[in-house]
Formats: sequence, C-alpha cells, structure tokens
Amino acid sequence: MRTIKSAAIIGAGALGILYGDALKNAPGCETFYLAEGPRYNRIKSGHFLVNNIPVSFNVKKADDLEELPDLIIIAVKNHHLDSIIDLLKKVIGPETIIFSVLNGIDSEKFLEENFPEAHVIYSVALGMDAVRESNQLTYSSRGKLLIGSKDNDRKNSELLALGGLLESCGLHFEIPEDIHRSIWWKWMINIGVNQVSAVTGANYGVFHTNPDIQALMEEAMLETIKVAKASGIDLRQEDISNWYPILQGLGADGKTSMLQDIEAGRPTEAEWFSGRLITLAEELNIEVPVNRILLRIIRIKEAMG
Repeated sequence: MRTIKSAAIIGAGALGILYGDALKNAPGCETFYLAEGPRYNRIKSGHFLVNNIPVSFNVKKADDLEELPDLIIIAVKNHHLDSIIDLLKKVIGPETIIFSVLNGIDSEKFLEENFPEAHVIYSVALGMDAVRESNQLTYSSRGKLLIGSKDNDRKNSELLALGGLLESCGLHFEIPEDIHRSIWWKWMINIGVNQVSAVTGANYGVFHTNPDIQALMEEAMLETIKVAKASGIDLRQEDISNWYPILQGLGADGKTSMLQDIEAGRPTEAEWFSGRLITLAEELNIEVPVNRILLRIIRIKEAMG
C-alpha cells in the first residue's frame, strides 16, 4: 500500500492553517507550506496562534525542494487558482497525489485539465468552524473530509494512502458512495449559508435559531437542488434537513468564510456559488431568482469594500 511521506500545503488561510496544524503531527510525514515571493515571507514570519497557542510552520520554496512532495493540498480561494499554476508545475510529477479543499464544483476539473499526470482526489471539507483573523485561527471543530476518486473506486491506492495519512493525525474523514453528489451537496450548503451570511452579517448562532434566515438559506438551497436534478445529480429536499445537525454543531460565534471575506474587504467566491449556478440554470432554462438577488447584493458589498 502507498504511503505519504511528504505533504505540501498551498494556502495559509483558515483551512490551510487548520489542516496544517493537524498534519504536522502525522508520524512519518514531513508537512510544509509551499509558497513564493511575499507569501513565503508572510508564512515564514507568521507567528501564528491556533486557539491561542503559538505555532510555527515549516515553509519552503519550490526551487529549494530536493524531492517532489507525495501530496499537495490546495487551500487557496477559487480566484487564486490561476495564480498558482506556475508553482504547481514545478512540484507535480506522475506520482503526485493532489486534492483541493476549495468550495464549489470546479476545482477538481481545473486540476485534471492542467495537470493530467497527477492523481486528483475529489474532496469536500465539511463541518469546520475555523475563523482566521490576522495571524490567529480559532475553531471548535475541525469537521471532517469526504474524499473519493473520480470513478468512486473505494480501493483506489491514492485514496487509501490519503485516508491513512488523515487517520494518522486524527483528521476525521469518510469515503462516500458518490463523491460527486457530496461535492454538490456541499456546494448547495455554501450557496445557502455562506451567501446568506454574507448579505446579512449573521454568524452561525443566528442560523441556529432565526426562522427567517433559515428560510432564506433554504430557498437558495432549493434552487440549487432544481439545477442539480436537471444536471443528473441526485440532490434531494431531505439533504437540506440533513444539513441542520451539522449546522447546529458549529460554534455560535463562528462565521462562514464568505462573511469573513466581506468583513475583511476581500473578494468573495460568490461568482463560483450563485454565479456558477445562474450560468447552469440559464443553460437548463431554470429560474433561480433568490440566487440572482444574493449575487447582486454580494457584488454591491464587494464594490463598497
């Protein structure tokens, strides 16, 4: 069975730090961040705090690597994918396992098209409530990763190697029967809770108790289900109900990544959520009015900084 002896993380946002902090404890695996230019310097001198505990991370430049990493974890935002292509070209070989923890439904396809020699594992990051402010990361739950191969082969050697690594450092994971359905399910969640939080400013605690915000979230999700069904993906209305136990388990003070982006004046991933959904809906002649309104409001908020 394949084993992973080195893991490189690209991206030191909330998820990048969350998983980096766990993976640095994986026995027999060297974990490091891969960066160049100003990003290298920011991580190198980061003096990070994770749940108020000081931590330091190993960071390397691609040109300094003696061997290519066995595993690469992509933890940037969707709008940064194009900017890391040149970096990835330096570190991906025919044996490289690569997976992204990006939101949306397109990152795996992007990686397969640009790096056909790599072994792309499909993944969904679920149930974490990590919040990064400056150099500080706080969380009450790391959640779990859903991982799978493109053809849903549960015995895929790269998939099993990744599962072994995650298990060794205490990161919870599951291998679902249909990873593509899982990815769309998480996309549905993002389209609902992330976007509604961005337009309202609500933390998870508001979503726990407020029926109006829950209704708006569900309306955005139901439009996603309509597009999914027309696209051949088996999303169902009960998938919304299945989201609530996970939502209730998130820390009340936690915030979605999109709300964090709005508050920090950063670009959001709305174009990869409602924007992408609207494009698909137009191709399928499906009306998605709630998502059209959410996208307009988020674009206004972004323009206002």
